[in-house]
Amino acid sequence: MDGNAVVPHPPAPETTPTLARSEWATTTSVAFGMRWIALGALFLLPACHGLPQDPEDTLENVRTARQFRVGLVAGTPDTLELRRLLGEIERQTGARPRIAGGASEALLTDLSEGKTDLVLGAFAKDSPWKTKVAFTPPLRSTGSGKHAIEVKAAMQNGENSWIMLVERASRKVSQSARER
Repeated sequence: MDGNAVVPHPPAPETTPTLARSEWATTTSVAFGMRWIALGALFLLPACHGLPQDPEDTLENVRTARQFRVGLVAGTPDTLELRRLLGEIERQTGARPRIAGGASEALLTDLSEGKTDLVLGAFAKDSPWKTKVAFTPPLRSTGSGKHAIEVKAAMQNGENSWIMLVERASRKVSQSARER
């Protein structure tokens, strides 16, 4: 043999992994299942059109009637934040507030029964109503800990479009109050 001769090496073993028959079947069935899921989601997508929804149609009723019923808890201070909140809701809905005063328990009961659209007042931070109605973030707060009193709005649970609108308005008002 010649000293410069190139000795051929045996070919390298194939490094491309191959799937066993059972692995191939699993991979194929997963891809097939994913196609069905995607197709099903495509058909369900139109059902999500109206989300979030109000089972009692609060937001739609407010816009149609061009007014919203507000309960003002007796003893709640007339603050600039509350007036701004009502103004912001009015701006977003084209509806005017119709305000009636009363005791917090009676107003929150009316709210949970759909007789009132919004209750404004000073509530204990740990109010027992927090599981029965939806509260906005506080517009103003006094005290601390368990004794904190927060001026905020309450809406009927489940009226998600209305809750989102009022919460956005509340956050906007409280943010501008913090910036002053």
